[in-house]
Amino acid sequence: MEKRAFQRLSVNLQSRLFYGNMVYTGIVTNISENGMFISTKMSFPVDSVFIAIILLDTQTLSIPVKIRRTVKAAEHSSLNEDCGIGVGLLNTSKEYLDLVSKTKAAV
Repeated sequence: MEKRAFQRLSVNLQSRLFYGNMVYTGIVTNISENGMFISTKMSFPVDSVFIAIILLDTQTLSIPVKIRRTVKAAEHSSLNEDCGIGVGLLNTSKEYLDLVSKTKAAV
């Protein structure tokens, strides 16, 4: 079993995924210092690189990401699990790390 380098923190944040010349919607369901999971019905190839925008109350965060894994509905053993993409951050901004810190403090 793979051990994660950073703790996952549950969130529920609207996002926009800028892939090619298209914009898709998603919901960020968990974050960590080096990645996040985005629930989306769209399927993207693993290793794809694109910009994810997280929509916060007072600002938006633009984050370059790379898809590490995809999760499809047929792979689920429970309906409570999300379908979507696990992404790694290519460039971690101070604003993103502040979001992670604030989320940790609220737990």
